[in-house]
Amino acid sequence: MKKILSILLVAVLCLTLGVPALAAGSSVTFLGHEEGFAFAPGSVYSVSDLFENFKDVMPGDSRSEEITVVNEAKNNVKIKLYMRSLGAQEGTDEFLNQMNLTVTQRGDSILFDAPADQTAGLTEWTYLGTIYSGGEITLDVTLTVPAEMGNDFAHEIGYIDWQFMVEEFPVEPDDPAPDTGDDRQIGLYMGLMGLCGVILVVAIIGKKKKAK
Repeated sequence: MKKILSILLVAVLCLTLGVPALAAGSSVTFLGHEEGFAFAPGSVYSVSDLFENFKDVMPGDSRSEEITVVNEAKNNVKIKLYMRSLGAQEGTDEFLNQMNLTVTQRGDSILFDAPADQTAGLTEWTYLGTIYSGGEITLDVTLTVPAEMGNDFAHEIGYIDWQFMVEEFPVEPDDPAPDTGDDRQIGLYMGLMGLCGVILVVAIIGKKKKAK
């Protein structure tokens, strides 16, 4: 029987006053069958906030965040990693629709390039690759805020739901790439970037200045 662990994550975009944050990189770490996932760095908005650099932005800004997905399972396993987007949470779609979000898998392809409220290329489960113990996959996320974005959205907060799914396999001698047939015992771990996890926090500083 497949075992499922659900972890709710939050993708939050907000408009507030503040000092721009310096991005040090964010991480989603798979710790193993029992431990599940750990998220960093976290923030006052959520312990699982991954988007530290998407705070305190202004109209016209373009901000980037690096997210590293790491397999730190102690029992020497390989994992197949998937992700998908559920789009904006109810009531935040108009705000999120003003901005564009791009998600690129480093060394591979663009996974998502659309208004932040959409699901676009991540509507269905998307296979990102197989990660062996100690290995990682890096996602580069860019948020673009249009210069013409109005003051009506100052201090707004938006929520985006993403999901990660991991299939865990034992490492075998002369291990080939994992096949798609699930004829072995597999553990499924789901992380929902919605209410407990990946957080896009975007803060517009003050109000847009009027042109002279």
